[in-house]
Amino acid sequence: MRDAGGMTRQRPRIEAILDAHMTYQLDGLSGMRRRRVETAERHLRLCMEVDGRRILTTGDQAVLDLERQFAPHDAFARTMHAEDLLTVLSVYVREPWLLPDRVDRGVQLRFADALAGLLLGRGLVDRTDWMCALLDLRVAIDQAKGDLKRERAAASAGGAGGRHSAV
Repeated sequence: MRDAGGMTRQRPRIEAILDAHMTYQLDGLSGMRRRRVETAERHLRLCMEVDGRRILTTGDQAVLDLERQFAPHDAFARTMHAEDLLTVLSVYVREPWLLPDRVDRGVQLRFADALAGLLLGRGLVDRTDWMCALLDLRVAIDQAKGDLKRERAAASAGGAGGRHSAV
C-alpha cells in the first residue's frame, strides 16, 4: 500500500485488525451479548485456519505453510492482511460456516458486516481494487440475512424453520 505521498505503508496483519475490531465490538458488552460476539470472532478464526488457504495466492500459501510449521495456532491471522480478510469473510458468511443458532448467526453476519466496514473505513482495502470481493461479500451477507429472516418468520408461525431455535 502507498500513502498520498507515494511512500509504502506498513500493511497491518489480520491479527491486529481483529484485535482493534474486537476492542470496539466488545466495548460496553457483558454477559450473553459479549459471549455471542466472542463466538463470532472465534468462529471466524477457525474458518480462516480451516478454509482460508484456498483463497490465497500460491506465494501466500507458501508463507502460510511455513508459518504453520513453526506455530500453527492462528497462523493465518498472523501472516495475512486486510485483503485476505475481506476475501475470507465471503467464505465465513456462507455454509458450512454459518452458525446453527439463529441469534448467533445474526451476530455473525453483523460482525462480518462491521468488519468489512472497518476495512473500508480505515482505508485498509481500496474500494475500487476490491469491488468484486466487496460485492460478493455483500451478496452473501444479504442472502444469509434473508434466509435468517425467513427462518425466524417460520419459527414464529410455529414452523420448524430448518435450524435450531434460539431457545
